[in-house]
Amino acid sequence: MSIECDNLLSFLSDELEEKEKKAFAEHLIHCPECTREYDQMTEAWNSLKWDFEEFAPPSSLKSEVMNFVFESNPEIPVRKVKKWSSFFRKQFTPITSGLLLATLVLVIVLLNSNVQLKKELSAINLPVEVETTLSLQPADKTAVNMNTDGVAYVLQQGEERRLVVQIQNLPTLKESEVYQVWLLNKGERANAGTFKPDEAGTGLLTYKLILNDQFNQIGITKEPDPNGTQPRGKKIVGSS
Repeated sequence: MSIECDNLLSFLSDELEEKEKKAFAEHLIHCPECTREYDQMTEAWNSLKWDFEEFAPPSSLKSEVMNFVFESNPEIPVRKVKKWSSFFRKQFTPITSGLLLATLVLVIVLLNSNVQLKKELSAINLPVEVETTLSLQPADKTAVNMNTDGVAYVLQQGEERRLVVQIQNLPTLKESEVYQVWLLNKGERANAGTFKPDEAGTGLLTYKLILNDQFNQIGITKEPDPNGTQPRGKKIVGSS
């Protein structure tokens, strides 16, 4: 198959430029493979107009298509597709049945995408509420020129909760060093991620909280790398 053969579908759908269209028409004369595929596709499309008698689909078909989109049991939609396939095979030729089934599947995919998009837009429109606010201060208040401070928020939007940590005037890090955030609850520590401040010493971290994430304090340590599961470095900032 030559490069020109790749333009068959574009030629059929009339998407080629005039110059490309003339070139492919010339190619079609000399390429038996493209000629055969062109004839088959043209015949399949034209057969839609005359190869079946008018037949009213079952009254339940529309509701079944809509229910298919919202079906929670993955096995049930498979059985319904087989049922529709049988219905189409009885009424139409194999080629037409295939085209109609492909169209039906495309409609279902588009409907499902539309439902997902509506859910995402609904989530965006939900109000954001501040659930908790924690003030962050230097762990060593006696340190000279240690004016680091910040704040941590727990934000609630619908069913989603996020931790947002903002820090100013952090000491400069070296190479692979990072600042690591820890959530403290009854003596237990949980890693909430790492971050590097900008040149001005300002740092920002956001962390998606799961349902069971409960804590009453926050600690931030300076770590040699971002791979630690327990604190290894010095505590720099903590909640009061």
